[in-house]
Amino acid sequence: MFKDLLVPQTGTPGDTDALAMGIDLASRLDAHLAIMELVNLPVLSAGPWGLMPEVGLIDLYKTLREQGQRNAEQIRSRLEREAISSEVRLVESLYEEPAHMAAHCAHYADLSIVAGSPGESSDADTTHAYLGNLLIESGRPVMVVPQGCRTPMLPRRILAAWKPTREAARAFHDALPFLCRAESVDIVVVNPVGGDRGHGEQPGADIATHLSRHGVKVNVVAMPAERDDVSVALLRHAGEMGADMIVAGGYGHSRFREWALGGVTRELVMDSTIPLFFSH
Repeated sequence: MFKDLLVPQTGTPGDTDALAMGIDLASRLDAHLAIMELVNLPVLSAGPWGLMPEVGLIDLYKTLREQGQRNAEQIRSRLEREAISSEVRLVESLYEEPAHMAAHCAHYADLSIVAGSPGESSDADTTHAYLGNLLIESGRPVMVVPQGCRTPMLPRRILAAWKPTREAARAFHDALPFLCRAESVDIVVVNPVGGDRGHGEQPGADIATHLSRHGVKVNVVAMPAERDDVSVALLRHAGEMGADMIVAGGYGHSRFREWALGGVTRELVMDSTIPLFFSH
């Protein structure tokens, strides 16, 4: 069960939706909600005209810290109106990137909830960095909330994307609190491959049996995808079934290759309009 939720603020427009999702989920699960307001302090570095004057850096630090305090107070005012256990942490990041700091704090949470940004943009680069670090470094699952998403939690209909991999198995296990409460769960297998190390003679049957023993109401769907366009097939089926959330393994291969060349994780984050639940 999710009893400790973490929502790191990324400084992008999607933070509002991620915060709203965290509040809604904390209320429904009687969970504690921690909001991280991260202050990114630049390190003194050399430029074309030498080192930045120390007095200038001190002034910049003061400005950034004051802005962080204002942001934290705004969030506290927002949380005061909610009947949930909550806190706002103001965390300074000097020698580490903010996304790394968020991943460290996520060690002590059951689930991180982070903003998503559509398409290709600087905001998308920022939210992708948070997702990547949280997934790979925290050892905890991550929920990505697309910008503008208003899907209420808890999800009633879930699409669970299955592959016989470590990442997918981890995601299905971590998502059990959602899967067990859902009215229906479609286990979707795209372009199944047989064999002992593949999906077996009946793709999805083994994982469906496992989940059913936990009381999950499952339906197995095997489908082809043209040109291996797995993310398009998943999102299409999510729309057809009226899914409230997609569960999937995150980063099936190296993060560099995933983001540089594309991959299901990246494409889902870019194109989904409903929350995404990832584990690694």
